[in-house]
Amino acid sequence: MNIGFFTATYYPTPDGVSHYLRDLKAALEKKGHSVHVFSLNGDRKEANVHVPYSVPFPAYPQYSVPIFPIPFHIFSLAKKAGLDIIHIHDPFMGSLGYRVSRQMGIPAVATFHTDFVRMKDSLNIPMKGLLFDMTWRYTIFLYRRCSTVLAPSRKTVRFLIDSGLTRVTELPLFVDDDVYRCEKRIVGDAFRVQFIGRITRDKGVFNILRIASLLKNNKDIKFVISGTGPDEERLVKNIRDQGLTETVEFTGYVSPEGKIDLLKRASVFLYPAVADTFGISVIEALSMGVPAIVGRDFPLMDYLNGTNFGLIGMNFDDPAAVAGFLQELSTDSSVLANHSMEAVRIVKHNFSKEEHCNRLLDIYSKLVDSGDQRS
Repeated sequence: MNIGFFTATYYPTPDGVSHYLRDLKAALEKKGHSVHVFSLNGDRKEANVHVPYSVPFPAYPQYSVPIFPIPFHIFSLAKKAGLDIIHIHDPFMGSLGYRVSRQMGIPAVATFHTDFVRMKDSLNIPMKGLLFDMTWRYTIFLYRRCSTVLAPSRKTVRFLIDSGLTRVTELPLFVDDDVYRCEKRIVGDAFRVQFIGRITRDKGVFNILRIASLLKNNKDIKFVISGTGPDEERLVKNIRDQGLTETVEFTGYVSPEGKIDLLKRASVFLYPAVADTFGISVIEALSMGVPAIVGRDFPLMDYLNGTNFGLIGMNFDDPAAVAGFLQELSTDSSVLANHSMEAVRIVKHNFSKEEHCNRLLDIYSKLVDSGDQRS
């Protein structure tokens, strides 16, 4: 099968969607399929990755905007690629993908990766309320016209149905457990609380500082924040101004290899994000045996199957409770070990790469065979 991904972001852009698409492309190609990626950024040296001329988006430099509003060159390449199906991963490049599907008479599938409404407080741009509202309305308009919309979690399925979409299918994302595997840990002197993600308000990084400030007199607990994003300078300033330089380490961006090294050293993963539709960095941590603390309504909480170990839901509006739990966990190695074992089990039971790819290919095949198209 010849598959076209249309996405605003692709590897090596440091975010969960770009890494997922890189891993998915590799997995599908290993099964004998061809995948073309049409993206606003990415590695142009990778086979079948097509990137138009673009410039960094000023409010969020890790992402790009095209120099020409309509990238006709990419549109022409997509039409010549002999695609069997279009897979849209955002409403921006997705618009181009949808037009290709109409021109070529082939099905278009969409995945809802990003909750734009809950992200808007993380960017400082003029008229952001209006812009985010228009983006959200257009997303629903575009996705209604796709053959099906894939949602990465049960919570996101419910959200999209409540938003007026009808053809919604749950398809959880996956972790590559050949890369993120539980193995011998690197044990240091301190109990290490790790965060890896975009440095933005919607990821909850400033809540981490609230928790760390309550534990700064405990020299046995250290916080490590890793990632890049528009709030980096503010984060560094807050760490300094709050007297947390001995308690909180900010590493900045880390490579995939650096991320694995950090997770080997981590005691627990702390992820107070409020806008995620799934949480790839969380399952990467779980897959390596690092228990994760997330919000009580975090999307992955639906996959616990009644257990209270491995993935712990807490109320981040109560930083004292989170700090108290971390302090207790840091002194009880047996409980931490139980959390670690359950973390690995959660991933193996719910987020298999093989199952994800097989289900996705089954969806593609049925749509291609039926000639399903929407307008």
